[in-house]
Amino acid sequence: MDFVTRPEFEEHKNHMDSRFNTLEDNIKEVKQELTTTKLELKTDINNLRSEIKGDINNLRSEIKGDINNLRSEIKGDMNNLRTELKTDIKDLKDDLISLFDEKEKANKEEMKHTQIKWYIATTLIIIGFVGRILGFY
Repeated sequence: MDFVTRPEFEEHKNHMDSRFNTLEDNIKEVKQELTTTKLELKTDINNLRSEIKGDINNLRSEIKGDINNLRSEIKGDMNNLRTELKTDIKDLKDDLISLFDEKEKANKEEMKHTQIKWYIATTLIIIGFVGRILGFY
């Protein structure tokens, strides 16, 4: 069995301590790197989150604007269609009124012709009876 002298032991101890210190320093460095990386990731995530929220809000406002534009276009189109329908209905009413007026005029004319025919027929019958009674025939 070999005995270790004090200087050898001290040298070995110093060597081991330096190795452990190096390991501890490396562990501290890794922890520090992890902490900074974690903080960087958090800030990146927060930045991305705020960018995404901003983009979503912009898209929402664009969509709302598009919807409002479409709504106003539809309202305008509906108003135009209403106006066209009203004018078409007025034209149809005018056409119907003129048609009924023409029919009424035609009926009046027909009634006049019928009345004249009855008047002539009645007059001829009366003249015929008077002539028969008076002996003209």
